[in-house]
Amino acid sequence: GVYSMVSRVSWLSWATLLLCVLRCIGEDPQVEPESFSAYQEECFAAPPLAVIDITPYVDFENYTDADRASIAKIWDEAFSTLGVAQIIGHQVPTSLINTIRGEAATFFSKSNDEKASFTFGEYGNSKGGFTAMGVEAVAQSVEGVEAPYDLVENFVFRCEENGSGMEPPWEKTPFPSAEQYVVHMERVLRTLHEISAIALGLEDRHYFDSFYTRPNGNALRLAHYPPLPADANAGHVRYGEHTDYSGFTLLHQDPDDSAGAGGLQVQDPQSKQWIPVSPIADYGEAGFVVNIGDLWKRWTNDRWMSTNHRVMNPEKGSEAAKKSRFSVVFFTGPRADAMIDTLPGQGQSKHAPISAGEHLAQKLARSNV
Repeated sequence: GVYSMVSRVSWLSWATLLLCVLRCIGEDPQVEPESFSAYQEECFAAPPLAVIDITPYVDFENYTDADRASIAKIWDEAFSTLGVAQIIGHQVPTSLINTIRGEAATFFSKSNDEKASFTFGEYGNSKGGFTAMGVEAVAQSVEGVEAPYDLVENFVFRCEENGSGMEPPWEKTPFPSAEQYVVHMERVLRTLHEISAIALGLEDRHYFDSFYTRPNGNALRLAHYPPLPADANAGHVRYGEHTDYSGFTLLHQDPDDSAGAGGLQVQDPQSKQWIPVSPIADYGEAGFVVNIGDLWKRWTNDRWMSTNHRVMNPEKGSEAAKKSRFSVVFFTGPRADAMIDTLPGQGQSKHAPISAGEHLAQKLARSNV
């Protein structure tokens, strides 16, 4: 029932906090004394991320509206405070996730010339494809920020401008499982939109469907962070500080992400402290990190937070620095001509209406080196 669902949210989050407390008072035998102050800083920086079981929406017929309302309340709290959460209960097969990660590892191990044959334009072009390291500086998507390029290369599938598929066409790429993965991601996205509609008090739980008719702004990004270059300086990170651009982002992060190995961090909007995001798995199912992009902040009239996040480097000379890092990211966004204005019931608008396409173009233009 929903009690066990909510209990799992609370238990997973507060168990993490309890572990932090034990570490910070020296009761965790795995923590060396010299790392005590570092753990103090990490533990008391901010509350842990909510872990939310979305089963009452995925398995809709076997749960009640009251069950779903309880989950929607937690959802609203998560995005009104930290702006990011982790989800379980999504029913995306772990075998599929492992398969696409394997395909990514194989592709990125190829020569630069082989990978470059899939380059169709600058990062963010309408046909997707491969982007080499040295092209993107995501921190520059924030107006007025200058930053070095990110230590990442990637392959992107984008929604077709004319048609029901993705660019480049699946059959012309070395990622045979990408199509099935996107089908699952779009299913999960529809579920997250339903949760959001209920959380925001909208009468129609399918309110957001009309904004995401094809061609929309959805894109699958397979990212490879190569072993850390020996000459990387303090300002040169794997992926710079930024907010995402449009709708929800569904991330399957590298399973080896940890404080010592580098990886994903999110910034608490209140304390401004950075929080390492540890991967989760529950009942044999991989968890996804979900955060919102800037358009949700506009839609909700600043009720929900578009949170800064980054991918940090592992410690120089560490074993993690010698390894590749992979992430599988599903970016989402409304169709380009959709006008984004304050949602019903969210008060007097603080932002001028803008089309989703114009907003995205501005962000992408600034992020190219």
